Amino acid sequence: MNGMKYDILSVQERAMARKKEGHAVINGCAGMLFEDDKSLCVYEDVNKKIEEEFRSYLSYPAVLGNSSYKEGVLSWLFKEDKERIESLFNIPFGVTLGGTGAIFMVFSLFSRKNALLLASDIRWPNYDTIASQAHLPFSTYRLLTKEGRLDVPSIGKAIEEGFKTHEEVLLLVNDPCQNPLGYCMDKEEYKELFDLLSQYPGKASLLMDIAYVDYAPEGFLFKKELLSRKAIPFDIYVAFSASKSFGLYGLRLGALFGLMEKKKDVTLLLEEMKRIARGTYSCANNGAMGPLSSFFQDEKAKKAVLEKIMMESTRLQKIGTRMAKVLDDLHIEHFPYKGGFYLTFTVQDPIAFCKKLERRDIFFAPIDDSHVRIAVSGLNLDEIEEFERRMHA
Repeated sequence: MNGMKYDILSVQERAMARKKEGHAVINGCAGMLFEDDKSLCVYEDVNKKIEEEFRSYLSYPAVLGNSSYKEGVLSWLFKEDKERIESLFNIPFGVTLGGTGAIFMVFSLFSRKNALLLASDIRWPNYDTIASQAHLPFSTYRLLTKEGRLDVPSIGKAIEEGFKTHEEVLLLVNDPCQNPLGYCMDKEEYKELFDLLSQYPGKASLLMDIAYVDYAPEGFLFKKELLSRKAIPFDIYVAFSASKSFGLYGLRLGALFGLMEKKKDVTLLLEEMKRIARGTYSCANNGAMGPLSSFFQDEKAKKAVLEKIMMESTRLQKIGTRMAKVLDDLHIEHFPYKGGFYLTFTVQDPIAFCKKLERRDIFFAPIDDSHVRIAVSGLNLDEIEEFERRMHA
């Protein structure tokens, strides 16, 4: 794609400028969750902790974060299975600047090796930018088969090709609610993927970007696969985003942690993580990490936020499903939407198509040479009906 004016954030800027001028904009660009009244979706119990406590956390934090934040994140993700997970794995952990910071950190770790990143053919465009900044070479695998399922044979072929030129491969998987497709893997797909990676102990590693985990219709199937196995002979890295889970987009808070064999010494890994943090951003946002650590210890607040997330997830599912139906009616080919913030359709010339949309004050994001992403998280049902009307006009 040519230039940066069709970068996702640039499209967002144009949409906001048109809205400020008083135009009726349909903005399906920004990857944030909005309520039906177009206000940003917030989780009051999280915000209350931040408002009450952030002044108590103006000092520098530990470079990799505090133990209560680690305990809180792991409890949030693994819930009643946290102790079981901790008994199965050695878990090196570090706070990061959002999920993006977690991705950058693991990319940087592997750039220090003779390693190759394997990313899906349709992906969040910023992965490319992060890999470039981290000086990590990458290749691609086909994400989905013609039948719309995870293409495990393509992943296997990409791994074998990778070993021809590199000693290690890092497989990047964004699940559940993949950005930009809204695709979610099922139990069988996880089993096939883990069986494949188990053939390459010590040589293949898995990076799970779970930014949208709390909006997965079928739950955290990755966790269930972890618990179903007696042993996992490959290293797993997990990138967590507080931005998506708690609506803290601007506070830049996340985590990177590993799931590794108990016998594995992770001391050197933690030192490398510290060096990367100290050499780039020094330390994370203590004004967000401290209050969120406090939130994680408040069971009543956690329950309230979980209930709202479930409600928002259901609402989001309705919006995404309706948008998929409208695209069908318009005879626009799209990928199967299963959940989450995004839906992607296919066109021959995404930039030209989006230019036409912008003339109708419809703002979507071209992501590569044949696909356009819709952030259904920024839309409501009325706007989808208006989108259909404008497309027929």
